[in-house]
Amino acid sequence: MLDQVAFGALVKRKRGEMRLTQETLAGDIFGDSTRKADISRIENGKVTPQEATIQKLCTALDISPAEMEHIRQARPTVEQLANIPALSREELQNLAARFGIENPYGANDTALRSQLTHKADDYRKLLAEVESLKGLSTRIDNIHSAAMAALRKPDLEEARRLIEGAKEIHQQSVLLPALEANEKLIKTQVDIALLQGDVEEAYRLLRASANSFDGVNSDERILRMLYHAPKTLRSYALRFGGNGFEYALALINEIEPELVGHTNQKMRADALIWKGNVFSDQGHRTEGPKGADLLEQAVTAYRAALEVHTRTDHPVDWAMTQNNLGAALGDQGNRTDGSKGADLLEQAVTAYRAALEVRTRTDHPVSWASTQENIATVLKDRALRSDAKDSATDLAAALDAVDLALEVYDPEHMSYRHGTATELRQRILSAIDALSDPKS
Repeated sequence: MLDQVAFGALVKRKRGEMRLTQETLAGDIFGDSTRKADISRIENGKVTPQEATIQKLCTALDISPAEMEHIRQARPTVEQLANIPALSREELQNLAARFGIENPYGANDTALRSQLTHKADDYRKLLAEVESLKGLSTRIDNIHSAAMAALRKPDLEEARRLIEGAKEIHQQSVLLPALEANEKLIKTQVDIALLQGDVEEAYRLLRASANSFDGVNSDERILRMLYHAPKTLRSYALRFGGNGFEYALALINEIEPELVGHTNQKMRADALIWKGNVFSDQGHRTEGPKGADLLEQAVTAYRAALEVHTRTDHPVDWAMTQNNLGAALGDQGNRTDGSKGADLLEQAVTAYRAALEVRTRTDHPVSWASTQENIATVLKDRALRSDAKDSATDLAAALDAVDLALEVYDPEHMSYRHGTATELRQRILSAIDALSDPKS
């Protein structure tokens, strides 16, 4: 069994003696000098190299079989700490490397035995400290047992990781309830501020509340900055206008860089969707070039989200984003003259029809009907353009789509949706009548 820590220390020493950089060694071993990080991980004992890599390193660094003999044996044990005077030179070096003693291969035996004696004292104190953690909580006790087992191997890196996990659990169990209670109080302050029309103060309070969770878990902070706070500000802006949209975007922009390499890429996609929604909301309410630019930013955000929310991995989110993309493209198209506007409307129809691949009538009947209604709206709008190429075909397809939606919209239980679809159907019929009888 290879002692990866001792092997890493040996590789680092040999590389230094030969005056090689990590880049140069990476080029020799992997044929790629940019893989210096892999050399660094080996030297720091973070990974156990494959046998082929070990052989290449031994050849490149002139490491002899004799030097590898003890490193290939079982890793140093804690029992050796109790018998330091009897350890061989190789055992002293390997044990010193395990405990991070600087340059174990260059120090003499006396210095190594002295430093390892101090390390043994520190190790016994550490065992006692970790043992005293038992009883903090049931969840921590489960980790505590694993941490003690890691220390007795000794696998200090694993013990460090486990203690870090225990710390996070303890922080959450102690701090999280208090922060959540504080969050409720802050929400009341936010509601008061918004009732007074002070959106800036609401933003400040929401941001501070979210940031307070960073000490417990950075994801708790991100969740609030991404889902809770922007929703409050956007909802206010939708009802009352003002700068709530800008403050919602400020929150999302603040955390977006943290999401680029995050393990949960759904949050990154959701951030892009949020940006698309806010840009679309703003663009819909803004006239002229500025409104057009906002809609373009919405389209860009939605398309970026679709690269993360793939149909395979997140089909429902993918379909929702296609539907939102269709709405932004439709709004763009209606504001744009000529063939470019017509092309944007065609792109909107394409996005809506893509959504229907997931939003089927069987599995998602209401979403399916809503998207059919959206298709009908875009086709009607395209048919009524002054530069329309085939109004009759578009209006006929629009009528078919809205009729499909009305098959799902129950007039008793979905009166609003049924009402809007019925009004749309009437406008389409009027357009068909006007097309067949221009004089009317």
